[in-house]
Amino acid sequence: MISRALLGGALVAAGLATSAAVCAESAYISQVGAKAGVAAPTTISQPVQIAPGGNYAQRQAVFVPTPETTRARSSNFANTLEIGSANSVFQAQAGGKNFSNVGVLGGNDNNVAVLQGGRDFSNLQLVNAQGLSIAVLQPPGSAPINMLIARLPNGALLIKR
Repeated sequence: MISRALLGGALVAAGLATSAAVCAESAYISQVGAKAGVAAPTTISQPVQIAPGGNYAQRQAVFVPTPETTRARSSNFANTLEIGSANSVFQAQAGGKNFSNVGVLGGNDNNVAVLQGGRDFSNLQLVNAQGLSIAVLQPPGSAPINMLIARLPNGALLIKR
Protein backbone atom coordinates (compact mmCIF):
# COMPACT_ATOMS: atom_id res chain seq x y z
CA MET A 1 0.00 0.00 0.00
CA ILE A 2 2.81 2.34 0.85
CA SER A 3 4.61 1.57 -2.38
CA ARG A 4 1.59 2.54 -4.46
CA ALA A 5 1.39 5.93 -2.67
CA LEU A 6 5.10 6.53 -3.24
CA LEU A 7 4.75 5.52 -6.88
CA GLY A 8 1.78 7.87 -7.36
CA GLY A 9 3.64 10.76 -5.70
CA ALA A 10 6.69 10.12 -7.87
CA LEU A 11 4.53 10.20 -11.02
CA VAL A 12 2.91 13.49 -9.98
CA ALA A 13 6.32 15.04 -9.22
CA ALA A 14 7.68 13.86 -12.58
CA GLY A 15 4.64 15.25 -14.36
CA LEU A 16 5.07 18.67 -12.72
CA ALA A 17 8.74 18.78 -13.58
CA THR A 18 8.15 18.04 -17.25
CA SER A 19 5.07 20.26 -17.75
CA ALA A 20 5.43 23.74 -19.28
CA ALA A 21 5.63 26.74 -16.97
CA VAL A 22 2.35 28.52 -16.33
CA CYS A 23 2.35 32.20 -17.40
CA ALA A 24 -0.33 34.83 -17.13
CA GLU A 25 -1.14 36.81 -20.23
CA SER A 26 -1.07 40.60 -20.32
CA ALA A 27 -4.34 42.51 -19.92
CA TYR A 28 -2.95 45.33 -22.11
CA ILE A 29 -5.05 46.08 -25.17
CA SER A 30 -3.20 47.67 -28.03
CA GLN A 31 -4.93 50.82 -29.29
CA VAL A 32 -2.56 51.50 -32.17
CA GLY A 33 -3.50 50.04 -35.52
CA ALA A 34 -1.27 47.49 -37.21
CA LYS A 35 -0.30 49.96 -39.95
CA ALA A 36 0.81 52.68 -37.53
CA GLY A 37 4.48 51.88 -38.07
CA VAL A 38 4.25 52.02 -41.89
CA ALA A 39 6.07 54.98 -43.40
CA ALA A 40 4.06 57.53 -45.38
CA PRO A 41 4.70 57.94 -49.09
CA THR A 42 7.71 60.11 -49.82
CA THR A 43 6.15 62.20 -52.58
CA ILE A 44 5.98 65.84 -51.53
CA SER A 45 3.62 68.24 -53.26
CA GLN A 46 4.12 71.98 -53.53
CA PRO A 47 2.61 73.65 -50.41
CA VAL A 48 -0.31 75.98 -50.95
CA GLN A 49 0.12 79.48 -49.56
CA ILE A 50 -2.85 80.30 -47.33
CA ALA A 51 -1.96 83.82 -46.18
CA PRO A 52 -0.50 86.48 -48.46
CA GLY A 53 3.27 86.69 -48.27
CA GLY A 54 5.01 89.55 -46.59
CA ASN A 55 7.18 90.48 -43.67
CA TYR A 56 5.23 89.84 -40.52
CA ALA A 57 6.67 90.99 -37.23
CA GLN A 58 6.66 88.43 -34.46
CA ARG A 59 4.14 89.32 -31.79
CA GLN A 60 4.97 88.83 -28.18
CA ALA A 61 2.49 86.77 -26.16
CA VAL A 62 0.57 88.99 -23.76
CA PHE A 63 -1.11 87.77 -20.58
CA VAL A 64 -4.77 88.66 -20.69
CA PRO A 65 -6.43 88.32 -17.28
CA THR A 66 -9.75 86.52 -17.05
CA PRO A 67 -12.92 88.49 -16.27
CA GLU A 68 -13.02 87.01 -12.75
CA THR A 69 -9.64 88.49 -11.84
CA THR A 70 -10.33 92.02 -13.06
CA ARG A 71 -12.78 94.64 -12.00
CA ALA A 72 -13.37 97.54 -14.33
CA ARG A 73 -14.38 100.90 -12.92
CA SER A 74 -17.88 100.75 -14.35
CA SER A 75 -18.56 97.13 -13.47
CA ASN A 76 -20.55 95.53 -10.70
CA PHE A 77 -19.20 92.84 -8.41
CA ALA A 78 -21.30 90.47 -6.28
CA ASN A 79 -19.71 87.76 -4.15
CA THR A 80 -21.54 85.13 -2.10
CA LEU A 81 -20.22 82.50 0.31
CA GLU A 82 -22.82 80.16 1.80
CA ILE A 83 -21.94 77.47 4.33
CA GLY A 84 -24.96 75.95 6.02
CA SER A 85 -28.28 74.58 4.87
CA ALA A 86 -31.41 76.04 3.26
CA ASN A 87 -29.96 79.57 3.04
CA SER A 88 -31.03 81.90 0.24
CA VAL A 89 -29.09 84.92 -1.04
CA PHE A 90 -30.31 87.29 -3.79
CA GLN A 91 -28.18 90.16 -5.10
CA ALA A 92 -29.37 92.67 -7.69
CA GLN A 93 -27.23 95.57 -8.93
CA ALA A 94 -28.39 98.36 -11.19
CA GLY A 95 -26.17 101.13 -12.50
CA GLY A 96 -22.41 100.79 -12.18
CA LYS A 97 -19.61 100.63 -9.63
CA ASN A 98 -21.51 98.42 -7.17
CA PHE A 99 -19.67 96.06 -4.82
CA SER A 100 -21.51 93.49 -2.72
CA ASN A 101 -20.15 90.75 -0.49
CA VAL A 102 -22.49 88.41 1.43
CA GLY A 103 -21.29 85.58 3.66
CA VAL A 104 -23.55 83.11 5.43
CA LEU A 105 -21.35 80.96 7.66
CA GLY A 106 -23.23 78.21 9.44
CA GLY A 107 -26.85 78.42 10.41
CA ASN A 108 -29.87 77.62 8.29
CA ASP A 109 -33.10 78.98 6.81
CA ASN A 110 -31.72 82.51 6.33
CA ASN A 111 -32.92 84.84 3.56
CA VAL A 112 -30.67 87.70 2.42
CA ALA A 113 -31.41 90.25 -0.31
CA VAL A 114 -29.03 93.01 -1.46
CA LEU A 115 -30.44 95.60 -3.86
CA GLN A 116 -28.03 98.32 -5.08
CA GLY A 117 -28.72 101.28 -7.34
CA GLY A 118 -25.21 102.40 -8.34
CA ARG A 119 -21.89 103.42 -6.77
CA ASP A 120 -22.70 101.37 -3.66
CA PHE A 121 -20.65 99.18 -1.31
CA SER A 122 -22.02 96.52 1.05
CA ASN A 123 -20.39 93.82 3.14
CA LEU A 124 -22.78 91.62 5.13
CA GLN A 125 -21.76 88.56 7.19
CA LEU A 126 -24.15 86.21 9.00
CA VAL A 127 -22.57 83.75 11.46
CA ASN A 128 -24.59 80.88 12.99
CA ALA A 129 -27.84 82.76 12.30
CA GLN A 130 -31.07 80.80 11.99
CA GLY A 131 -34.30 81.89 10.34
CA LEU A 132 -33.33 85.53 9.74
CA SER A 133 -34.57 87.62 6.80
CA ILE A 134 -32.26 90.54 5.98
CA ALA A 135 -32.66 93.12 3.22
CA VAL A 136 -30.03 95.69 2.24
CA LEU A 137 -31.52 98.47 0.11
CA GLN A 138 -29.05 101.03 -1.26
CA PRO A 139 -30.20 103.82 -3.57
CA PRO A 140 -27.50 105.26 -5.88
CA GLY A 141 -24.57 106.74 -3.97
CA SER A 142 -25.70 105.68 -0.49
CA ALA A 143 -23.34 105.19 2.46
CA PRO A 144 -21.39 101.91 2.60
CA ILE A 145 -22.78 99.07 4.73
CA ASN A 146 -20.37 96.88 6.67
CA MET A 147 -22.29 94.61 9.06
CA LEU A 148 -21.77 91.43 11.09
CA ILE A 149 -24.76 89.56 12.47
CA ALA A 150 -23.86 86.60 14.69
CA ARG A 151 -25.69 84.22 17.00
CA LEU A 152 -23.55 83.93 20.15
CA PRO A 153 -23.15 80.67 22.12
CA ASN A 154 -25.43 82.02 24.89
CA GLY A 155 -28.24 82.56 22.31
CA ALA A 156 -27.90 86.35 22.08
CA LEU A 157 -27.82 88.05 18.68
CA LEU A 158 -24.82 90.32 17.99
CA ILE A 159 -25.25 93.05 15.36
CA LYS A 160 -22.01 94.91 14.71
CA ARG A 161 -21.88 97.86 12.28
